[in-house]
Amino acid sequence: MTREVYEIDGLPVRNLTKRINLTISEQDCRRGSRKAPGSCAAALALVRQIPDVSEARVHINRVFLKVGNRFWLRGKATGALRTEVVSFDRGGTFEPGEYVISPLSPSERPTGKTMGSHKKHKAGAKKRNTSSRAKPKVLHTVRRNALSEYNIRNA
Repeated sequence: MTREVYEIDGLPVRNLTKRINLTISEQDCRRGSRKAPGSCAAALALVRQIPDVSEARVHINRVFLKVGNRFWLRGKATGALRTEVVSFDRGGTFEPGEYVISPLSPSERPTGKTMGSHKKHKAGAKKRNTSSRAKPKVLHTVRRNALSEYNIRNA
């Protein structure tokens, strides 16, 4: 089994190992820019609060922290932070407060494989009826996906 290596701007991406409790101030909210993952209120607060972080990019579901000029850390934006990002990008305000950035669970970490490709169907198993399944909600008029915006790629 090979380990996939991901890069952003030529630096390796590692997974966050501990949760981060983030305090976003009113000043961060006033200075933040809409639809800008590197300069929104949460990104400004991360750079201000964590000494080794030189840059932060906050997306709808993922948070990337550049540690010095050595590597990036990847974490998960939890529900409350995600809601604020969507609201802010759509013209609302970013509310100051306490937010959490969590490590990715093993099932959320990219493997370079298609989701579910490692599972084999059991002989005689019934196939699920997917025709009645609801389509996922796509969020419009908010910042773009991290994978497409920053050329995150397998090395």
